[in-house]
Amino acid sequence: MDLDPGAFAELLQNGEQPQHVLASDSVEHETDGRTTTVKPDGDHAAYLLVTDERVNIILGDQPDEVEIAFGMDAITTCDVDSGLLNETVVVGHGNESITFSPTAGDLETTAAYIETVSETYQSVDDAIETAMDRLDTLEERIRGDEPTENRMVRTRSKLSEARHEAANAEKGSPEKLGERVAEAEREFERRYVTAWLERGEAALETATSAAEDDYAAFCTAYTTAATAVDTLKNVDERFNHVAETLIDRVDALVEDADGFDTRYVEASRDALDGASDADDPEAAATRWLEAYRRFDAAHEADWDRTADLPELSTDDELDGIAESTVEALVEYAESLETDGENREDDDAEAARERYEQAAEQLRQARDIAEKWAETDADPFETELATLDEKIDRTKWEWGSPGSAE
Repeated sequence: MDLDPGAFAELLQNGEQPQHVLASDSVEHETDGRTTTVKPDGDHAAYLLVTDERVNIILGDQPDEVEIAFGMDAITTCDVDSGLLNETVVVGHGNESITFSPTAGDLETTAAYIETVSETYQSVDDAIETAMDRLDTLEERIRGDEPTENRMVRTRSKLSEARHEAANAEKGSPEKLGERVAEAEREFERRYVTAWLERGEAALETATSAAEDDYAAFCTAYTTAATAVDTLKNVDERFNHVAETLIDRVDALVEDADGFDTRYVEASRDALDGASDADDPEAAATRWLEAYRRFDAAHEADWDRTADLPELSTDDELDGIAESTVEALVEYAESLETDGENREDDDAEAARERYEQAAEQLRQARDIAEKWAETDADPFETELATLDEKIDRTKWEWGSPGSAE
């Protein structure tokens, strides 16, 4: 019997191409351990039609429809059993299989085609599945503000592996396999760009709404937004499948983030200049503390290690700012303590306020010194203990609750 797979072309759609066909009297169909015999009525044959995408069972008495179909991407087994009386091919996936004993057609060639194409589909799909799993992790790391570069490279390399497998398919349809890879690449690019956009947009909103003196909140948020901008710049040149709507959002993010960094650096430099020019203890302490907080917040947010941000300071410079801030705070604390002592006999309440203010300046000086200069805290603690005694004494002298009237 001469068999022409092209005779079944009208049953197929979406560019599916018939490749091989076998004929038999019947087919065994097993599902979840239960086997049924499927056969056409009368003298009609059952056909196993192999295309570049599927394995199909067609009954000769119902030639206009497919009775059973397995996608090539789902097939996990294709075994040929050569017995004394006949040859049988078993094709299956999961808990389902078909057993076909052909009476016409080239079994070996057909089985070899099924095995080769299904393995190629599986290789491509395995690489895509691994890439998508890595993409899930990559998205989590982007949103969690964790390092992503290696994850991004590994994800794209898996997609490249899938594309290589598709392009070098010996049988089947490299074009259709390539389209599966292209769809995965579109999904990767959409989700990757969207995740970075959402991170950058949220961070920029936080930065722009930060309180005027909340330098830590601004720097942390803005460096995150700047990282997103740097990651997404020229994305339309680096990626092939990014939608115009996403490109527009990237352009808007870049535009909205522009200028904040320069203004912050200029304001920080102005604060440093103002601190250096201060001519009384209170002004010097206030200005040095502002300058220190600005520079320290930027340092903690990795400002100078964030791509494309204007340089703000080096560690050595920040050491010097910290040292000057400590000196200014100590000097101001000493002046407050002296003022408190001068007021204690006439106005115990005013004296206590000065001592409390002095203690606050010393605590700030201690914390900065411990962080940057690794200074011994004992001298600060000794002086703070002395101030605590003076505060307690002035409470009694002023007549606070529990004191002797």
